[in-house]
Amino acid sequence: MPRCKADILAHPLYDQLLSAHLQCLRIATPVDQLPRIDAQLAQSQYVVAKYSVLGNGNQPLDDKDLDQFMTHYVLLLSSFKEQLQQHVRVHAMEAVMACWELEQSLQSLTGIAPGEGTDTMGFGPLVPTENERSLMERVRQELKHELKQNYKEKIVDIRDEILRKRRAGKLPGDTTSLLKAWWQSHSKWPYPTEEDKARLVQETGLQLKQINNWFINQRKRNWHSNASSSTVKSKRKR
Repeated sequence: MPRCKADILAHPLYDQLLSAHLQCLRIATPVDQLPRIDAQLAQSQYVVAKYSVLGNGNQPLDDKDLDQFMTHYVLLLSSFKEQLQQHVRVHAMEAVMACWELEQSLQSLTGIAPGEGTDTMGFGPLVPTENERSLMERVRQELKHELKQNYKEKIVDIRDEILRKRRAGKLPGDTTSLLKAWWQSHSKWPYPTEEDKARLVQETGLQLKQINNWFINQRKRNWHSNASSSTVKSKRKR
């Protein structure tokens, strides 16, 4: 996982991904909370430095799956930002106008005027009242829930597609060479121990399941190769 994060931070699209995230956050974040985002952004350089150290000594992965994931994620966030802006623009304004209409109805029924500081355009006091804050917070929470549900499925679909292709695809060449080197040096008994597997996981960056699958498939290939060779030799003797 640290190696994966290091690869993401070193990817050319990382800055665009971070910028896209921030643009989405700023749209639905109250103005008084924006400094918190800026403070977290200021801390991001330490995170980058941390994972850069973990990535030292390793060549950047030529990973088409990672390229595809980063590209799709940036595009998804861009679309997300546009819909977020539209949602806030329409629904937040509807909420404020509904509140104003309620105030006007109350005034017509009771003769009680809205609080001082209300403008003549019907957008309420320049400083939001407690009720308006509560209303806007409820709208914001409903917005977050709706968008989370809509985009969670899309992000999961992208992740599953990347993982499916990764499982179906071949392992990187440098990784395969390490596994083949171990195989050749243990050809008489090509069954790695748990300690061997743990070491190979660390050296290759693969998951344990990938290591196990590779050895299973390699043994099958070796058996088929040996069986074919035996058949050819038998035919020649005849």
